[in-house]
Amino acid sequence: MLYLATQFAWFLFAAFAVGLVFGWLSGSGGPRGPVAGLAILWAALAALVWFRLVNDQAAFWIETALLYLLAYGAGCLIGGLFPSEGEALPALAAPGPRLALPLPAPALPAPAKQAVAASVHEAEPARMPRVEGEDALAGKRPAGLPTARSAADNLKLIKGIGPQNEGRLQALGIWHFSQIAAWTPENVEWVGAYLAFPGRIEREEWVKQAAALAGPAADAPAPVSVAALEGKRPGNLLPAARGGKPDDLGLIEGVGSDIAEKLNGLGIWHFDQIAALGPEELRFLAHHADALEREVAERWQAEAKILAAGGQTEHSRAAKSKRGKRKR
Repeated sequence: MLYLATQFAWFLFAAFAVGLVFGWLSGSGGPRGPVAGLAILWAALAALVWFRLVNDQAAFWIETALLYLLAYGAGCLIGGLFPSEGEALPALAAPGPRLALPLPAPALPAPAKQAVAASVHEAEPARMPRVEGEDALAGKRPAGLPTARSAADNLKLIKGIGPQNEGRLQALGIWHFSQIAAWTPENVEWVGAYLAFPGRIEREEWVKQAAALAGPAADAPAPVSVAALEGKRPGNLLPAARGGKPDDLGLIEGVGSDIAEKLNGLGIWHFDQIAALGPEELRFLAHHADALEREVAERWQAEAKILAAGGQTEHSRAAKSKRGKRKR
C-alpha cells in the first residue's frame, strides 16, 4: 500500500483537499455522519484485502480506493475543526428571547386651517335663525344659544311658562334661567309680542322669577373669551370714563343696561369711542355684546356719531322723555 501511496501521491493529495473543503463547509466538528459511514466502508474493504478474500487486479483497485477514502476522510476531519465564514462561534448559553421595543407613535397630521378655526370659535354662540315676521315685532329679540349648556333648565318652573311656551322659547335659543334674567325691557317687549300675549311677562315677572331660580350668578355678566371673538379688538379702549363721567350709552337704540355694562367692561365709555371704530373693530364689539350681527353695531355707530356731536336721535329723545315722565 506504501507503493500505491507514492505512485498516486498527487491524487491522494487532491482527495485530501476535497475532504478538507467539504469538512470546512460542513461546520465545526466535520461531517460526522458521512465520515462514520466511510470508516465502516473502509474497514469492510480493508478486511477483504487483509484476509485475502480478493486477489490480483480486484485487490489492487480495492487498496487504491482505500487510500483515497483514507485521504478524503482525514481531510474531512481536519477541515471540520475550523468553522466556515459567517458561522457563529459556539455560545456559552442559549440567548433569551429578545424584547421588542415599542415603536414610536406615528406623527399626527397637522390640523387643517378650517379645523383650527372651528376650534377657536367653538365657544362662540352661533347666530340663531330668524323667525317669521321678526322685524315687525316691537322691541328687540334677545340673544339665544343654538344648544343648551350641558343641560337645559326647566323653564316651566317660572309661573306663566307652560310646555308650549317653553318649546317656543327654546326655538329662540332660550334654555336657561340666566338668559331670561338678563332680558332688557326691549327683550321683554319683543318676546311678549312673539308669544302673542304682550304685557304678561311684566305682570308675571318672568325676569325676576328667572333671576331667583338662576341664583346670584345670573346678576354677574358671563366672562367673554377674547380669543373666541371675531374681528379686531378696538384700540381706543379706556380703563375708566374720562373725568369719571361716562356717556349714557343707553341712549343708543338697542343698548340696554346689560349691554352697556358689557361695553363698559370692555373699555367703551363714550359715544365718540364707538363712532371712531373701524369695520373689524365693530365686528369685535358685536360679538362682545352677545354675538350680535355687525349690522347692529353699525347702527349703534351711526347713532353714536350723532350723539357724540351733541345731536339727538329719535330713540334718544324718546328715552329721555320716558325717563322724565318716570321722575314725575
